[in-house]
Amino acid sequence: MKILIIDPEFFMRAGLIQLLTNYANQPSIYEADSFEVAESYLSADKYDLIFLDMDLPDAEIRPALQKIKKEAPMAHLVVFTRPRSISEVRQVLAVGVRSYLPKDSTAEQAKLAVRALLNGDRYIPDDPYLNEPRDKSSGAEGFLSPRQLEIMQLLAQGLSNKEIANILGITEGTIRVHLSAIFKAIKVSNRTEATLWYLLRQKKLVD
Repeated sequence: MKILIIDPEFFMRAGLIQLLTNYANQPSIYEADSFEVAESYLSADKYDLIFLDMDLPDAEIRPALQKIKKEAPMAHLVVFTRPRSISEVRQVLAVGVRSYLPKDSTAEQAKLAVRALLNGDRYIPDDPYLNEPRDKSSGAEGFLSPRQLEIMQLLAQGLSNKEIANILGITEGTIRVHLSAIFKAIKVSNRTEATLWYLLRQKKLVD
């Protein structure tokens, strides 16, 4: 199993490496203290498991996630970070992150998480607020699937169908099918209305 840890804190990387080594069978573990270093690893090899801190010194989390999804579409992405707000965690989970491991986890929680991740299972802390049903009036993630949210995020950046398809590694035809489903789900008729709808709900989450 090939594992990449993207985290600026040495002691955090070292602790996670020790834990992974205890439970994995001869893992190949690579570490990056910045996203620039991580990009060089991602362009050169494929990884099964990627741990990503949300507070990188040289990259915002959303663009970083887009690049990781493009370079490693099959990797299991894990946000490994200090405790965040529920809305922040939900937003990254909605755009392709499969698991969330807070850095303030107890020893038992960390062991449970690592075992699950090494088995290919998803790990989300047992938090009633994090796991509660989403309120459809609060944000875009209540209406759309994770893939549709990825597309809407890129659409809101003004990208064309072809550019979105290239980033996500799917065909333009698939993008058109997703957009049609999105328009129907949120009751709009075109890209401009969909973009406005998405941006208004993202603003609502931030506010």
